[in-house]
Amino acid sequence: MKDSIAKGVSNLTLILYASGSGTIGINSAIFGGWVLFYYNQVLGLSAVLASSALGISLIFDAISDPLVGAWSDRLKSRWGRRHPFVYFSIIPLALGFYFLFSLPSSFDQDFLFWKLLILVILIRLSLTLYETPRAAIGPELTKGYDRRTFVNGWAYVLAVMGAIVLNYLMYEFFLVETEEFQKDMAFLNPASYTYLGLASSIMIVIFGLTSTLSTHKFIPEFYKPISSEKFSTKKLMEELIECLSNRSWLALLISGSFYGLQIGISTGVGIYINKFFWEWTPEVLALFPLVSGIAAIFGAILAATISSGKEKRNVCITVFVITIITTPIPAALRLLDPYTSLTLFPENNTDLIWWILILHTGAEDMLRAMGFTLVISMIYDIVENSQVTTGRRDEGIFMTGPGLIQKILSGLGIFILGLVLQYLNFDPNITSTSDSSPPINQLVLFQITVGPFLTLIGTSFLFLYNISRDSHHDAIESLGYEES
Repeated sequence: MKDSIAKGVSNLTLILYASGSGTIGINSAIFGGWVLFYYNQVLGLSAVLASSALGISLIFDAISDPLVGAWSDRLKSRWGRRHPFVYFSIIPLALGFYFLFSLPSSFDQDFLFWKLLILVILIRLSLTLYETPRAAIGPELTKGYDRRTFVNGWAYVLAVMGAIVLNYLMYEFFLVETEEFQKDMAFLNPASYTYLGLASSIMIVIFGLTSTLSTHKFIPEFYKPISSEKFSTKKLMEELIECLSNRSWLALLISGSFYGLQIGISTGVGIYINKFFWEWTPEVLALFPLVSGIAAIFGAILAATISSGKEKRNVCITVFVITIITTPIPAALRLLDPYTSLTLFPENNTDLIWWILILHTGAEDMLRAMGFTLVISMIYDIVENSQVTTGRRDEGIFMTGPGLIQKILSGLGIFILGLVLQYLNFDPNITSTSDSSPPINQLVLFQITVGPFLTLIGTSFLFLYNISRDSHHDAIESLGYEES
């Protein structure tokens, strides 16, 4: 089976294809920071109800992921297996983000809960229809062990850039001080979030169309499913069980579970910490997204450069171990400062602390970019490893498998976070830093102990991943593909 695509895909095409990950960056920025804060602190929805809505939606999302993945693996159409899903999903996804931040007609708790739950479920279903098939295109575009790291490096960079541009617009242009909302109270201005929803919608359309149109010309050359057997839930379960027999996929599946739980308990906390712990104003934070973007680009380049000629797994584990050690340091020093005779960390609202934290943020985002670039590249390599045994290319299932468990556990993590916020009395009546001082310290302590512990367990399971450079080369050769 000769690969007719590999030689015709230029680096520019791979980068344009990777631009579709910008939508994932926007989704991460919205759900990683702004949604929980907006519905809890700005609109007044209780933390438990807000986090419950986000957690429930992730369970729906996790169920839809493998179904859409398997469906797109088998679809036969004039536009191939993947493109119809992506084209269909872009507009609903964009509209979902716009209405997510539209001002509600009622501030009743039940109304806000159901609005949040319904819109988030619709967004996540649209995102599944968009990203699951779109991500599955990647392993077909390139088969090379190192070139896959190149395309995933760019995908991570552009995902981060999507988040960075959106956050920069929010901090610099949308969260402006008004007569009613001064200094850090600018975070509570509802009008700012309306602009955030509109900006995210426009960016999603741009990223989505750029990525999908860039690969449209390859549709006639993409793999076409051979089996005429109709899709069924029973068949899907049989193939999922068969996939679970792949040791490397199972390792990433379990690892993703712990990462998912860690992501869940961290979702949305950044805005709370910036406002109440570090006492930042939106204006002071404006440059942080730009530094993160530069760091992510550098990290993705480093991932491709450092892993060249080496085993992806080993480099990936090393990177994650470093982040486990370094990520909690600033917050830990600040919490310990009052209990020592030495000054462990500069005071808030000083130039020195700004420089320390912006450099720390850049270093962490660089390492994170390296790690997750390599993880996705490792998933790509499972496709041919499995195809040797099963005779099928199950990109859709393999690209969604770790995400399925990760999203379920993320939902649990978000629910746990809601309980923690409610227990610590993070309610909408907190309006000053002095009022929030005790609970924010406890929240930060929870984050810097539980988060690294879960990440450590997840990283440990990566040792079970057993696809090497040589075994990948052998699989490519036996399938008749060209490793380029």
